[in-house]
Amino acid sequence: MVFSGVSSSEKMGKMVIENVYYFAENPMLDCNQFIIVDKKNDELALFDAGNGLSLKGLIEGMSKLGLNYEQITKVYLTHEHVDHVLGIYPLIKLLNNNPPELFAYGETAKILREGDESKIFPGNLGISPGMFGLEIIPLKVSDLKVEETISIGSEFNFQIYYTPGHSLGSICYYERSKKILIPGDLVFSGGSFGRYDFPGGSLNALVESIKFVNNLDVKYLLPGHMNISVNGNQQIESSYRMVQSIGNYF
Repeated sequence: MVFSGVSSSEKMGKMVIENVYYFAENPMLDCNQFIIVDKKNDELALFDAGNGLSLKGLIEGMSKLGLNYEQITKVYLTHEHVDHVLGIYPLIKLLNNNPPELFAYGETAKILREGDESKIFPGNLGISPGMFGLEIIPLKVSDLKVEETISIGSEFNFQIYYTPGHSLGSICYYERSKKILIPGDLVFSGGSFGRYDFPGGSLNALVESIKFVNNLDVKYLLPGHMNISVNGNQQIESSYRMVQSIGNYF
């Protein structure tokens, strides 16, 4: 298949700050993933699940940084697309005796609970679960609420913000004290931003969502694709200017 061999590629990881780790996306419809260490409970929280084929690479990358995948007890998703959610299925199988709890917002949670394959694979991408060696099945998902705060140990408190535009289920996770933003596919480094041409996407909503996060105090921008940044506000401002110029053009 087109995607064969991807699973053998180690996901290169590094520490962003103490107890926050970044694992870079592999080629072919994967995403960046982030691990937050819960020192209090000796557990790990995973943000976004990747494409499934990259799970082995994530585990290898975690091992090199002294992180044990068996300690993943929670998975937090930014939105419902294939490159961010497919890794849930093999991870649950791997951790069958003690599967992690899944968290998502709104449409994302609904899609995963219903096992709605058409919403996980948006548009006419010409791909299917079989290409990833997976079967989409209904999952148990815990609902997140807008402006809810999720605590990871005693050190991290992430607030949930609904930020549509790229998809109907898109959210950001914001840790105010450490100035961390995990925006999924809302904004990227270098002035880039998420596609708005998939079903449920909206340029107007994307502009408003980027405008909202542009008003947050962000140092560490940890996006779903491309590089992370320690100049978060500068990067978000650049993305906001770019998306506004497209909005004005149309």
